[in-house]
Amino acid sequence: TGSMLGYRLEQQAALSNFGMEALRSPSVSDLLDQAAKTAAQGMRASLSKILEYRKAENDLLIRAGVGWRNGVVGKVAFGADIESPAGYAFQTGSPVISNHLEGEEHFRTPALMIEHGVKRAINVLITYAGGRWGVLEVDSSSGGEFDAADLAFLQGLANFIGVALARQVAGGRSFQALEFRNLLVRGAMHRVKNRRGIPARI
Repeated sequence: TGSMLGYRLEQQAALSNFGMEALRSPSVSDLLDQAAKTAAQGMRASLSKILEYRKAENDLLIRAGVGWRNGVVGKVAFGADIESPAGYAFQTGSPVISNHLEGEEHFRTPALMIEHGVKRAINVLITYAGGRWGVLEVDSSSGGEFDAADLAFLQGLANFIGVALARQVAGGRSFQALEFRNLLVRGAMHRVKNRRGIPARI
């Protein structure tokens, strides 16, 4: 349909714009804030979060987010075990779509998400320097379903975040915009299988 095509074009534009903005982000915090906003806007969702893995605590700390109550970003952390959608995505590297959290049998739903009325969630891994950095998640309190194209958009954004984090840590060395465009093209061409709740049903 025309509205769906418009939605996909919005997602492509959001990725492209983020690629340009990421080159100019003065700090990791600004970069993550912009990424969280892009994720929510690109998915037309009210909630998003970026979780960073903390090895010492073995958890996933919310470093940036959109739509959460005060006192969440920078303070609330989730378990990094495979019993939560974000933990599963982090531990296995497999993206997770949970379109019906109220009836989810494979994962526990964190209290924070219940508090905010989240009905569906989608999680993808953020990689950095060849390793696992954290998780990018979009949550929605409305009905409907996230699909494979949404997953491709979110994974493309997560790939951008990883490259931009590497640039920040490298002391601000300038990466060419072409590098981001190449990532975008690879992300668009990568076919992602729609996974509901868990990649392989147990």
